[in-house]
Amino acid sequence: MSNLHESYHIEQAKWDEQALRELDSLGLMGDRDFQQYAAHASTMRGIADFLGDLQGKRVLDMGCGLGHTSVLLAKSGAHVTAFDISRMSIVATRKRGAINGVSEGLELLVAAGEALPFPDESFDVVFGKGVLHHLEPALGAPELYRVLKPGGKAAFSEPMGMNPVLKFAREHLPYPDKNPRGADRPLGYREIREWVRRFGQVRVEEFQLLSMLERGLGFNRPLPVLRRADDFLLKYLPFLRRYCRYVTLRMVKV
Repeated sequence: MSNLHESYHIEQAKWDEQALRELDSLGLMGDRDFQQYAAHASTMRGIADFLGDLQGKRVLDMGCGLGHTSVLLAKSGAHVTAFDISRMSIVATRKRGAINGVSEGLELLVAAGEALPFPDESFDVVFGKGVLHHLEPALGAPELYRVLKPGGKAAFSEPMGMNPVLKFAREHLPYPDKNPRGADRPLGYREIREWVRRFGQVRVEEFQLLSMLERGLGFNRPLPVLRRADDFLLKYLPFLRRYCRYVTLRMVKV
């Protein structure tokens, strides 16, 4: 537990600082909702189709950060509960919700993913973008399963940590929009198995092998030749999947 509390301290300080830095730059996000965003975001493969229509659904946004996805979920008609371990991130999310006119659809609180302050079977959907690799799966996975209703869906987009070249770049090299490192640990297969093992239906999809260069080289658009090469390599040489940059986890509680 002492290590866990140390991780909390590191993560709170990191994300509080980032939220303070960006608080004054938050603004209108346009007309897009979560489905439109997820259908086109390069790191959200398969999530839009998997979650489907969110109108009227009770959705938990785990590790909401500055509230980008929380606002998009609310714009999709969901009743959104969002939490983060960083108090300033919750301040930023509240401000972003107010600016975008969705405050009434947002319930916000400070919490940790290893001890969720919600009753059993509270949510139709649990979503997270880049949050699981900040958590301890042995503690967080049972909590995730507990708060999801039977038949409910959980979907996550996460960085993977098994490519040594990518690991070196994350730790030592600058690249566009790089987040500061804290106590996070990009996922390996051991952690992935722990997060999904309680669920009756599971889809784990690794992606961005060669196409991870799109970000590393600073391109603001997809490079189709790299996407096609990825599709071919990951289909016919599945051992390469462990070296991908990202993975989506899509689970149903049966």
